[in-house]
Formats: sequence, structure tokens, C-alpha cells
Amino acid sequence: MQQTLEQKVTTLLLDNQSKNTIYKTLVSDSNKHELINVLNCQPTSRRKRRTFTFTLFLTILLLILTIKQCFFMYFHETAPISLLLGAIVPIIHIYIIRALIRSRRMAYQILPLLSVLALFRQENRVVPDMYIYITMAVVSGILYLYLFPKSQDIDFPAL
Repeated sequence: MQQTLEQKVTTLLLDNQSKNTIYKTLVSDSNKHELINVLNCQPTSRRKRRTFTFTLFLTILLLILTIKQCFFMYFHETAPISLLLGAIVPIIHIYIIRALIRSRRMAYQILPLLSVLALFRQENRVVPDMYIYITMAVVSGILYLYLFPKSQDIDFPAL
């Protein structure tokens, strides 16, 4: 079975190869932009291992909030449309949890924004939830800056 480009990059990153080395070995005219995108969206394995506990902490916090929102939606929503609208936030949380577990750049970019935006809703400003959202915003922002430094990004070639 043929490996996708993302799987090849992941295995080479697990072998502690640098992103520039991976780029030079896998680049071709047809996959240049896709390869740059895949490389920029994945952290190096050394940085990923160092931040595993913080990522696990973020995942657990987000999972707790997701379960709480699912229970609230199940017990308090009566109309089918409100059940459907109430399920949007847990579905987004599950998608972010998946991206956090896979250490994708998008999760660390979106989670601080969504955590701050969640504080604008009245029901999220209760004491435990408020602190959880603030903690998630700060920790995921710091992890984003550590896992994906600008010095490791590969620039797109000029056309």
C-alpha cells in the first residue's frame, strides 16, 4: 500500500530528521506546495515529545468541557432544533481534540481564539469553566509558539 505524503513526512520526522532535509528528499514539481504545507503543519518529534504532558492536559480539559456540554444539552434542551444547535460546540471540540492528539498546527491556532470567544457566552462565565477556558487559551498559545517557531517554517517559493 502506497504511503501518502503526510505519512512519509510523519515517519521521517519520527526518525529525527530536520524539516529542511525532509523537504530536499521528498520535493518534486508536482508536490512542492503540498509538501511545504504538510511540513509547516507538523512539529518536530523532539518538540512534540517535550510537550506531550501539556498537550494531554489540554486534551483532558477540552474533553471535560465537551462532556459537560453534552450532558447539559441532553438534559435541558427540548426542541429538536435546539438539540441540533447545541451539538455544534461539542462537535467542534471533538474535532479540536483529534487535532490536538495528532499535534496539528490548526488546533494550537484555533483553541486560544475559541477559548477567548467562549467567555463571551453567559453560561461559560461560571467559576470553574471560566478558569478552564483561560487556562486553555494561555497553554495552547504558548504551545503554539513553542511547537511551530517561525525559524522552522519553510517558505513557499516565489512564483
